Amino acid sequence: MQQRTSRMHVKKDIIGKKEISWVPDQMVVTSSSTPSSTTPPDQTKKLLWFMQKGRRRPQQQMTMALKMPAIRRPRSSSNSRFTFSSSSSSSTIFHGLRGILICVSFGLVCITIAAVLLCMREEEEVSSHPREITPFPTKLVSALPQFQGAHRERLYWGTYRPNLYLGIRARTPKSLLAGLMWLGLKQGQGYSLRHTCDESDGLARYSSWVRHDGTTYGRQEIVDGSACITISFFKSKELGSGYGGDWVVRVLVQPIKRKEDEEQPKHPHPNDVSFLFYLANEEGCPLKLFPKQPSAISMQQDDTIASGSAKEIGGWELHTIKKEGTTMNYMGSRTNHMHNLTELVWQALETQARRTGTLQLPDDSDNLPNIAIFQVSGKAPMELDFVLVSGTQTRNARVNLRVKNLSGAALSKRLTEQEEKFEQRFESTFKLKNQVKLGDREIEVGRVAVSGLLGGIAYFYGQSRIAIPLKLQAQQEIMRAGSFWENWSAALYTAVRSRSSYPHGYFADEGYHQLLISQWDWKLSKDMIAHWLDLINVDGWIPHQQILGDEAQSKVSDAALIQNTESANPPSLFLVLQKLATQYETTLAAGKKDPENLSFLKAIFPRLKAWFHWFNSTQTGKVAGSFYWHGRDAESESELNPKTVMSGMDDYPRASHPSKDERHLDLHCWMAFASQTMAKIASLVDISSHMKYRDTAAQLTDLKLLNELYYEERLGRYFDFGNHSEMIKLYQKTTVEPRTGYAHSEVRRLVMEVPELRWVPQYGYNSLFPLVFRMFPLTSLQFAHQLVLLQSEMYLWTDYGLRSLAASSSMFMKHNMENESPHWRGRVWLNINYLVLSALDYYSKEPGLNSDKATDVYLKLRENIIRNVVECYYKSGYLWESYDNSNNGEGSKGFHPFAGSTALIVLIMGEIY
Repeated sequence: MQQRTSRMHVKKDIIGKKEISWVPDQMVVTSSSTPSSTTPPDQTKKLLWFMQKGRRRPQQQMTMALKMPAIRRPRSSSNSRFTFSSSSSSSTIFHGLRGILICVSFGLVCITIAAVLLCMREEEEVSSHPREITPFPTKLVSALPQFQGAHRERLYWGTYRPNLYLGIRARTPKSLLAGLMWLGLKQGQGYSLRHTCDESDGLARYSSWVRHDGTTYGRQEIVDGSACITISFFKSKELGSGYGGDWVVRVLVQPIKRKEDEEQPKHPHPNDVSFLFYLANEEGCPLKLFPKQPSAISMQQDDTIASGSAKEIGGWELHTIKKEGTTMNYMGSRTNHMHNLTELVWQALETQARRTGTLQLPDDSDNLPNIAIFQVSGKAPMELDFVLVSGTQTRNARVNLRVKNLSGAALSKRLTEQEEKFEQRFESTFKLKNQVKLGDREIEVGRVAVSGLLGGIAYFYGQSRIAIPLKLQAQQEIMRAGSFWENWSAALYTAVRSRSSYPHGYFADEGYHQLLISQWDWKLSKDMIAHWLDLINVDGWIPHQQILGDEAQSKVSDAALIQNTESANPPSLFLVLQKLATQYETTLAAGKKDPENLSFLKAIFPRLKAWFHWFNSTQTGKVAGSFYWHGRDAESESELNPKTVMSGMDDYPRASHPSKDERHLDLHCWMAFASQTMAKIASLVDISSHMKYRDTAAQLTDLKLLNELYYEERLGRYFDFGNHSEMIKLYQKTTVEPRTGYAHSEVRRLVMEVPELRWVPQYGYNSLFPLVFRMFPLTSLQFAHQLVLLQSEMYLWTDYGLRSLAASSSMFMKHNMENESPHWRGRVWLNINYLVLSALDYYSKEPGLNSDKATDVYLKLRENIIRNVVECYYKSGYLWESYDNSNNGEGSKGFHPFAGSTALIVLIMGEIY
C-alpha cells in the first residue's frame, strides 16, 4: 500500500532485481507491485538515481546526470556576447554548433524534468488505487457485439427486482422502476404492507413463479389469507413502441375458502382488497400525474394516470384498466432512496389513517415528484391491468391501439398463447414426457422449478464493499472493525438463489444455475457468465457475494456486505464452461463454424487464466499438488468446528484446528476439473498454453497422487488431512464479574485431547468429489468401493437422496454454534446429488466391470430424489434449500422458496448431465 509522509525514506527490494531508492520529501512512493504505466526514458532513470542519491541540490544533480558541457565567459569584456573557447579557425561555424548543443541540452533538461513530474504523478495515481479494487485490464466481455443490438433490446425490461413480490426495471444503471404492493392482514397485528418477499408475512404460498420464460412472460401465484392473487407479466414490441417495447402487469384477485376461516372470527370485510402500483425514476426525472377524484374512477375504462420520459425509451405513459366498483387514490413523492419505498408508502397510509380513519393515500403530490403511487381498492374478485407504453413522443405512437392490445380481452388471449408457448418450449427442451415414471405431477414441478429460477433473474448496479487486508490496515493505522474499500461501479445480470433470503449474486452457486439456464437459452446464460467474469480484478479474484445497489444492500447486514479478498469460493462456473467448450468442439468436428461462441471463448479466456492463476497461487498447500481453503478462523472458540464458508459447504466438518498443513479434497478436485476445462478451452482459442493446462490436469487427476494425499487405505475412503482432534464438545461457560457479581454465560469449545496431523475421519459429500469429477477408472477397486459405500444407510444413503454427512460421523447433525442449526451435517442437497448422478450416469454408459452396478445405483438414487422433491412441493407449496433426512425428507427449516440449485431437479428428471 502506498502512503504520504512528511519525510520519506523508502527502500524497495525486488527479488531478482535489487532496486534501492531514496525518495526526497513529499514524493509519493509506489509499490513495485503496481508499476507506473509509463516507463521513463534512460536519461530520466539516470536523473532519478542522482536525485535520490545523497542530499545534493536538484540543480547540481541534474547537471551531473546529463553531463552538460561547460559554459564559461570570455576573458575579453569588449562585448557582452558569450563565446565558447575554440582553437579552430572556423570559429563561427563552431560557435553556431555549440549554440545548438546548448539549446538541445537545455531542452533535454526541460523534457527530463517534465518526464520526472509526469512519472511521479502517474505513480501517485496508481498508488492511490489498490490492486484489490483494480479491474482486470481488458475489454468487458458483456460489451461483445453478440450481447448488443436486438439481444440487448429483447432483455431491456424484466422482472429484475427479485426481492419484491413484483418488481420491474430495465437493464440500465438508472432505470424507471415499477412495483406492486398490497394491504394484507397479519394475525393479531392488523394490516401490513406486502412489498418485499418476506417469510415473516406468513403467506401460504408466495414469490413462486409457476410460469416464466426469463424474458417475455411470467405468471405468479400468491395465497394471502382468503385471497388468491395471480400476477402476470408480459412485454411486447409493436409498431410505434420505444426502445425495449411495452409491458403490462395484470393483477387478478379471487376469494378462496379456508378451513381456518370457519374456525376463527371472520373479518368484517373479508373480500376487501387494496393494491398499490408505483413507478419511480432513479435518475430523479419528474413524473407527471393525472389524478382523478375517487368518485370519478368507478368505471371500466382506460385511464392515463402518469407519464414522463427516460433516456432510452423516450416518452412513456402508464395506463390502468379496471372494472366498475373500484376507487383510486394517489400520491406523488420525491426521493432518491428507492430502497425505502415500503416505509415511505406505509408512513403516508398511517398518517392518512389518523386523519380519516382509512388506510388510503392522501391524493396529494410533492413538487416535481419522481415517484407516483396509485392505490386501487375494491372487492374480490377483481382484475386490474397496468400498461406502460414507450416511445409516446412520436407521431405514429398509436398509444390507444397499443394499450387496447395489452389489456382486457386482448391481453387474456395473449397470456393464454404465452402459456401454451412456454409449455411447448419446456417439453422440447427437457423432453420429460418421454421419461419413464414421470407423470403430470412431476412435470408440473419441473415447470415450476425452471420458472422459479428464470423468474429470479436480476439486474444490479453498484459497488461491492471490499475488506481492506489487515496488513494494510496496520500500515495505514486503520484499525476500526469493518474497514473497507468501495469497489468500482459495475453491473451484474444474474440468477439468484432465493428471492426471499438471497436476492443478490452468489458466485458459489452460479455455475449450478447456469447448467439449467444454458439448457433453456444459451445466449441468456452467456450474458450472465459475461457479467460475472467482468467483475474479476487485476489479480484474478472475484467477490463471492455481489450485493450491488441500495435495494440489494438493504436486505443484508453490514458485516455480510464486506467481501474478503483472501477468500475463495467453489469455481462452479467451470461446470457450464466445460459444457460450452464441448458443444463448440462438437460443432467444429461436424465441419461447421460458430463465430459467436469462438469470440466468446476468446474474450473470456484471459480472465479465466487470471482466475485459475489466483486459485493456483493463493490456495495451495504445503505438499506439492495439494490445496486447502485459506481463511478459516484458527482463533475461533465459539464453534465446534471452524466453518469453511469459502468451500460452499459452510459447516461441513474439516480439521478441528485450522493450519497451513491442511489438505482439502474437494478443492483439489475442483482444481483438477478446472485445469481440464482450461486445457479444453486453450486448445480451441490459445494453443500455446494448451500443454501447460493439460500437464496440470494430468498431475492433479493422477490417482497415485490423489491416493497419497487423501486416501485412507484401511477404510477405503477419501478424507481431508489436517491438525485434528475428535475429542471436542461445546459447553456452557459461566464467568462472574468480581465487582458487580453479575454472571455471564456463553457457549465455548472444549478440546479434550491434543490435536495431531492426521486424516479427518468425517465421511460425507467431501469424500465423493473424486467420484463426482470422474477421477477413477471404471474398473478400479476405489470405484467399486465407492459404490458399496454409497448404498449403505449407515453412511449417506436415504430414501430422499444422499445425505451430506454419514450417520456414523461424530459430527452428524451436531450444532456448530449455540444458535446455528446444522446445514452440511446430514441434510440432503440437490447440487451434490446432481453431480453424483452425473458421474454415475457417465460410468453406467462405459463398457466394463462395475458398469451395471453404477446403473443400478443411479436409477435408485434418481428415483428417490425425484419422488421426495415432488411430494414436498405438493405438501408445502415450495421448493426448499435442502431436505431433512431425519424428518421424512421434508424441507429443512431454513430458506424457502428456494429455486437456486434445487431447480436442478429438472435436469435430473430429464437425465441431462
